[in-house]
Amino acid sequence: MDEYKDKYQNYNFRFNWTSSKPFDPRKETVEVRLTTRDGQEYSAYFTAKGFIDYIFEKNKKTGECAKGAYFSIPNMILVEEISERNVMATIDDLINNLEIETYFKKVD
Repeated sequence: MDEYKDKYQNYNFRFNWTSSKPFDPRKETVEVRLTTRDGQEYSAYFTAKGFIDYIFEKNKKTGECAKGAYFSIPNMILVEEISERNVMATIDDLINNLEIETYFKKVD
């Protein structure tokens, strides 16, 4: 258990936001890259609750995802708002619960 937590001690993370539109922390989904102190990189998608309603409505109109019947993102973590504070609190909690590798996937 200590070895697991030590692996993630002093981690860093960054938002991988590639869109040219302004970032709305309550209505977006963004890839978060977590880097361990030994340089290993992990990835998960943080999705704000507001994005879910938006995407279902959009997909009903465009016909995507069986005309709005479903929506999925691999490695998705749903949050109220995407902020550095929320992401850090989530990562810290997942580390403490030994679940970081359940939700974040290693980047090869």
